[in-house]
Amino acid sequence: MNTAKGWFVLYQPQYGVPCVFDLHHGGLFQTRPHVTKEFGVRVLVNEDLRVRLQYLHLMEEAENQGNIFCPHILKDGFVDPAEDLTIDESDSLAAVPVDMIRHEILKVWKEWFTNYVPLDEKGKIDMGALKKKLAESVNEGKKRMRESLVRKNGGWIYPFLPRMIFDFHHGLYHRMSDRLYPEYRARGGEDTEKGLIKKVHIFDRLCESEDPDGFLKPDGTRWKGKEEMWHCWVGLVGSEAEADRICSTLETVLPPISEALSKELES
Repeated sequence: MNTAKGWFVLYQPQYGVPCVFDLHHGGLFQTRPHVTKEFGVRVLVNEDLRVRLQYLHLMEEAENQGNIFCPHILKDGFVDPAEDLTIDESDSLAAVPVDMIRHEILKVWKEWFTNYVPLDEKGKIDMGALKKKLAESVNEGKKRMRESLVRKNGGWIYPFLPRMIFDFHHGLYHRMSDRLYPEYRARGGEDTEKGLIKKVHIFDRLCESEDPDGFLKPDGTRWKGKEEMWHCWVGLVGSEAEADRICSTLETVLPPISEALSKELES
C-alpha cells in the first residue's frame, strides 16, 4: 500500500508476507484477503521532516463500492508524536479504537526510536543529527520511489527512443545543433551530446499524451499528477539538478526555433 503524497517509510517491522501494507490502497474487499496479521504499524516521515505513525486494520465492516457490496475494509489512522518524539498514551492514543493496535503502536515506536534516534552525551535527542538523518531518509525514500516509477514506465518509454532519435537527427537537429549541446554545457551539464539527445527524447516521450490535462500516459494508464511525472523524469535522468538543467536548456533553445518555423509556414 502506497504512502500518502509527500510521505516516506522510515521504519516498518518485518511482518509476514502478505501483510496489511501489501493490500491495494482502495481498501474495500468482497472477500477477506489473506494476510498474516490483521493489523500493522509503521513510521513515516515527510519532506518537512515531520514524523508520524500509521496503522492499518483489516476489519469486517460492510460498505458499498458503487453497486458492489464489500464486507471487508482496510482502515487506517495516524498517531503524531510530540515535538520530543514521545507518545502520550492518554492523549495521542485516545482515538485508536483497539487495544492490540495501541500496544503495537507503542512497540513499533520504541523499536524505531531505540535504533534510529541519535542521542547526545546527556541522553537527550541530538536534534541537529536527527534532522540530518531524517533528511537523508527522505532523500532515500525519493530515490526508491523514482526508481520504482522508472521500472513501471520504462516499457512504454525506452522502445520508442531509437526511432524518435533517428527522426530528430534527420530533421530538427540541423536547426539546433549549434545551440543545444553548448547551452547544456554552459549550464553545467556533463553528459555527452549523444546522452543529452537521448534524455531530451525521454522527456519528449514522457510528456507525450492525447489528454495532457487528464495526465493520460501513452500506454493508456494515468499519472497521479504533475508531481509523479516529475519524480519519474528525475529518476530517468539521475538527479533533480540534471532534470532542471535539461528543462531550462530546452526552454532556451526551442522558442526561437518554434518562431522560425511559424514564420516559414506563414510565408
